[in-house]
Amino acid sequence: MRHIVVLALGLVGLLLLIGQFLSPVHPLSGPSEGVTIASEAPAPQPSRMAGEGLEIVRDESGQFHVDAAVNGAPLRFLVDTGADTVALTTGDAERAGLHVDPQSFQPIVQTASGQGLGTLAKVERLELGTTELRNIDVLVIKDLSVSLLGQSVLARMGRLELKGDRMVLEAPE
Repeated sequence: MRHIVVLALGLVGLLLLIGQFLSPVHPLSGPSEGVTIASEAPAPQPSRMAGEGLEIVRDESGQFHVDAAVNGAPLRFLVDTGADTVALTTGDAERAGLHVDPQSFQPIVQTASGQGLGTLAKVERLELGTTELRNIDVLVIKDLSVSLLGQSVLARMGRLELKGDRMVLEAPE
């Protein structure tokens, strides 16, 4: 009986060890100091200026979010390096003063869950950190849950560098 218990504990330990390496997020150098687990999602950390660029901290979900002003309206974006363009939710588009006619939505993007309906729009001004960009083409996507900051803006920001859990967008020269 004792051998079965030792064998079972050994298997459990082995499975835990394998699970650590198969997990998408695991500590590389042991547990972090000051780690707390909250029952609710914490308030997003603001982006901050880092020298001549903008530093964005990775959130608990492993994503990068950044605050920007679109036509003067403060909006929160998911930084999506795989997106070709900026995509706004209908609510964010309205907050930015863009009039979106629901009749103008048409199949415009392919998403993981199928064809996405959207419409083209133009943003007069987008402020990200100390950088101001003008006349940005955007997509307004029906049923999009979060606005996306894509390559049409990221490429104009200068250099993008990933440093561990920090993304740095350098201001263009």
